[in-house]
Amino acid sequence: MKKTQNIIIIASILFTSLATFAHPTGNMITVGDNVLWSYINPIDDPNHKACIMIWNKESKPKIFIQSEYTASDFMLYNNLDEIYIIERRHLQTTQDFEVRVLKTTINTEPKVIWNWFKDEWRIGESGFFMLSDDKMVFGKFPKIYCLEKGKKPLKYFEFDQPINRIRAVENNQILLLNSNDCYLTQQNGTILKQWNKLIDNDVKNAPLNRNQIFDIDYKNGKLLFAYWGKRSFELIDESGKKQTIFQQKEPLTPHWVAFLGHEKLLFSSKLIFDGSTPKPYLVLLEEKNGKKVIWKVQ
Repeated sequence: MKKTQNIIIIASILFTSLATFAHPTGNMITVGDNVLWSYINPIDDPNHKACIMIWNKESKPKIFIQSEYTASDFMLYNNLDEIYIIERRHLQTTQDFEVRVLKTTINTEPKVIWNWFKDEWRIGESGFFMLSDDKMVFGKFPKIYCLEKGKKPLKYFEFDQPINRIRAVENNQILLLNSNDCYLTQQNGTILKQWNKLIDNDVKNAPLNRNQIFDIDYKNGKLLFAYWGKRSFELIDESGKKQTIFQQKEPLTPHWVAFLGHEKLLFSSKLIFDGSTPKPYLVLLEEKNGKKVIWKVQ
């Protein structure tokens, strides 16, 4: 019993450390023909200075924005061409987290629209979107909150399930993910569609013993998700048929997903708990199921 408890404690410490000082903190979005995702630069930098990478089919991955702060992270959301960025930093002197909000487009310099403020809610880590430049919605287990600039968060709407992650999708709708189910809702929480029992309880040797869904996206009736526990990427089509579209093996662990037109972006990292930084592995799954590696670091 004691050995089992120790394993659970160690796994919890490792996951907390991973989320705080490495990745998969952050997310991936598409803006027109461009793909943006958060990572760190340099990848092996122990100071963990966050960056945002960008790629399209006409270029190689490159840095879009670089943070100047150690122990930093970026979280992303876009409304058509407008890109909103939450930048988070950790203050060693006080052990507090602070965040600010930036706004930009692919071809303009980022502008700070919310200056640094103390972050007691880990804003953006479980997904966020902007209702306006002065108001955001974010997920914080187990609820969804609305935060007006300079004020305290309030519940956005009541929902009878605990929520792990949120994502704004097409038609001004929201995806809500809990431990085993996903819901497509209107802005007031009215459920339009739901997918139940996403988790396979027979999965063995899940990374860090966490048999969970990590990220979700939705488009044209299709649900795409990164299944951390199974080391796979899954798709449920309009008819409800579920299939594994990309199965991986240890040490690759799925983090993020995004639709790029009719194609699918699948982001993983190599997680090896030897003190080394996770190494990224981004794949574009083309319409005819051809696999194209976009970003791979050994």
